[in-house]
Amino acid sequence: MALPLLLAAAAGWLPHMGTGRASLALSRVPAPRAETPVRSDEEYDYFRKTKSVSVSLEKPLGAVLEECAEGGVRVEDLQEGGSAAQTGLLKKGDRLLSILETDVSTSDFDSVMAKLVEAPQEVSLTVERNVIVKVKREVKPDPLLSVKDGPSSNVKMGSNLRKMLLDEKVELYKGMGKLTNCGGAGQCNLCFVDVLEGGQNLSPRTAVEEARLKKRPASYRLACQTLVNGDVTVEVPSK
Repeated sequence: MALPLLLAAAAGWLPHMGTGRASLALSRVPAPRAETPVRSDEEYDYFRKTKSVSVSLEKPLGAVLEECAEGGVRVEDLQEGGSAAQTGLLKKGDRLLSILETDVSTSDFDSVMAKLVEAPQEVSLTVERNVIVKVKREVKPDPLLSVKDGPSSNVKMGSNLRKMLLDEKVELYKGMGKLTNCGGAGQCNLCFVDVLEGGQNLSPRTAVEEARLKKRPASYRLACQTLVNGDVTVEVPSK
């Protein structure tokens, strides 16, 4: 038996055996952002998040470790008879952050093994763990888009303001602007509107807007650059 494996066995940890040596994990797909649920049902959205968990275990721990391509070591498997499996305190996929309060979050496999072999009979660990959090879904009504002296209608959250105005037959362009506008590409300044109420419910001004509207009032927006995230009232000024 190779010396590293002997040391691993003594510490109660085993390398992941595939080609006869500790294998490197493939790059992990980044966890979804908290705003994006990994799944949903009729009542709840489910989000993947990470949390730090501190545990204290007796040797032999009985955990199979695998080095991560981006650095650090994670738990690949749990062996029967080890304290990790018996207590349930360690989970598959846990990534080691510290051993006896020493940071090992970016350490390689050999460094982590050396630290574990040197550890006393009771080992304190901090790990990073992926968990699924259930959040009751909020049912929000579609935003109300109102045009002064014009129509009002509910639109989908995140809708493009220019498209919604044109869909409602609002005369966004005047005169030759109907022929010379850029078609919503942000290359002209012909689709500007004055936001009368609900400006906080629109997406932030883009760099294009900052450049093209610098001589206009702060309440003006380019409709093609604006997303509707809540109730808003606008006016189409005379050009």
